[in-house]
Amino acid sequence: MVFAGSMRILVLENEMSSKRGGQELSLLDVCQGLARRGHEIILLYRRTGDLEEAYRSFCRLLRRVEYYSIDREKFFSSVFSFLVSLGRTRRIKPDLVYANQYLDSLFAGFLARSLGVPFVCHLRLPPPDSLCGQYRMGMRRASKLIAISEQTRRDWAERGFSPDEIEVVHNGIDLDRFPLPQSGGNFRKRFGISSGAFLVTYAGRLHPVKGVEVLLRAFSRLPGEGGKRLVLAGKAAELKDKDGTDRDYRRELEALANDLGMGGEIIWIEHWEDVQSLFGDSDVVVLPSLWSEPFGRVLIEAMACGTPAVGSRIGGIPEILSGEFASFCFERGSVEALAAVLQGLVGWRKRDPCLSGRCREHVMRNFPVEKMVDGVERTLRESLQYYSSSGCR
Repeated sequence: MVFAGSMRILVLENEMSSKRGGQELSLLDVCQGLARRGHEIILLYRRTGDLEEAYRSFCRLLRRVEYYSIDREKFFSSVFSFLVSLGRTRRIKPDLVYANQYLDSLFAGFLARSLGVPFVCHLRLPPPDSLCGQYRMGMRRASKLIAISEQTRRDWAERGFSPDEIEVVHNGIDLDRFPLPQSGGNFRKRFGISSGAFLVTYAGRLHPVKGVEVLLRAFSRLPGEGGKRLVLAGKAAELKDKDGTDRDYRRELEALANDLGMGGEIIWIEHWEDVQSLFGDSDVVVLPSLWSEPFGRVLIEAMACGTPAVGSRIGGIPEILSGEFASFCFERGSVEALAAVLQGLVGWRKRDPCLSGRCREHVMRNFPVEKMVDGVERTLRESLQYYSSSGCR
């Protein structure tokens, strides 16, 4: 038997901003979906952002807190802020606590225990090389864990967490927000890109683990007949060298592009609001990750817009690029393999015009937002039912 009826869910989020990435957008979709089904959403957050208005449209309550974890470098002040943040929730009476990432698990675990309710944690990141004590302590208090891919589930199971307590719920998207382009060319016109140029796009953080350097080298090998352009849409991560000095990764990428003789072929964008026009005008979207990418939301966003997506064969990416689209996976870090896949997609719009529709159909069938909400709702209900029946209250 699974707990029936509406739930009062206390949700933890760090920053309500679409500029942070897919993790924040996925949580918004989950919360909106749960609210539509009659569940009451109470949101705790640390920083506001452009998603606040959307949250206010359906949340029962929004409350700001200071800390979800303990900062070793600011130990005493962070402990004080942590306790004050817990105190700000004392009058809230939810049925369960739901955290959007393991980094918030210590706060979520303590909060759930103090309120006498279960705690569910979403695993949207692979485990770090060393899981520090506060996160391990917090996650051990979770009734259930939700992984966004089978690979993420395996990664966490290898760190000692029971696979039986980890449910896999793939990310999904609202396809109404990612329509097929009706009259293309808006992005190309904005940047003066001809309709015949082969347009390759990367959208995400500019970080060494994302494999952007592999993409640059592979793109440089493509023939230039007909024109080619590469869009790098994302903000460079804040990095430090081993000696602690700041590292300008954007400048490193620019230097590599110039060394490869393709500096003039790249369009650099830190953030682009109209991702639908970007993806719709692109000929291919690439996610060349080197790390165990948990999912890769950008791939399903691009495919929903009718644009084929290419990704490295690692993490959860092969779970997205399955069936016909498995041929769009390439060996992680292989410049030659990525260049070959990209070369094979040059001219696909004329050669295989139905590919666009098949891309969208793949997302409609496997990654709709309702399927994601179904999985999260089911896991929350099961956690609450188990907690109630085991006499933990």
